[in-house]
Amino acid sequence: MVKILIVEDELIIAEDMRTMLAKMSYDVLGVAMDYHEAIGLLKTTQPDLILLDVNLNGTKDGVDLAHEINQTFKIPFIYTTSYADGATIERAKATHPINYLVKPFKQEQLFTTIEMALHRLASLENTSVASEPEANDTFIIKDALFIKDKFKYTKLNIHEILWIKSDGNYLEIKTLHKDELIRATLSNFIERLNSQVFFKTHKSYIVNLDYMTNLEHNFVTIQQTKIPIAKNYYDVLVQKLNIV
Repeated sequence: MVKILIVEDELIIAEDMRTMLAKMSYDVLGVAMDYHEAIGLLKTTQPDLILLDVNLNGTKDGVDLAHEINQTFKIPFIYTTSYADGATIERAKATHPINYLVKPFKQEQLFTTIEMALHRLASLENTSVASEPEANDTFIIKDALFIKDKFKYTKLNIHEILWIKSDGNYLEIKTLHKDELIRATLSNFIERLNSQVFFKTHKSYIVNLDYMTNLEHNFVTIQQTKIPIAKNYYDVLVQKLNIV
């Protein structure tokens, strides 16, 4: 689930935003009313995205907070503001927001803005969607996999993946806490993971070596589950483990 922090000094608007995000199944970590409250929340939470009001009460506004976010926290943010004049936009642009949303807005507009921001983030990470048409609903940003499910994106931490099984045009992803099903091919997906801990043991399986408890000629054991390993992959894995 995508985690979002709201920074908004008007309580009614903040609660409306919280309600909208909850309906779209986003995880709202909290609401900050000013610069200092936002800094406090950023020190104790780890949002994936921040919805940031440009005009905050106090001596420091949203643009000041954006500079601090860029320098210290490195978290992408979307500006939300009632002021869309040229001077405000130019000042805000200097902080490189991932998107910009003018108030008042409807739930559909908020969803579209967040969705476009996530896609842009994927592009900036240079791990954007691959050439496959089905990959448009799944992309990777840093250490997380974002899976589109109808009206929302679900965040899946890559390090929690145990194994991945190919089933026709779909991939079954087994994690520590739940299972996911996405449209993608195994060969393309492992390239996008770009991680040394994932290893293809079979034409239909990828495993996370961090969770491997046993290696046999025909099987790799992950949390008491035996995953098949082909002979040619077995030889490569033995060499890889010796190197490690």
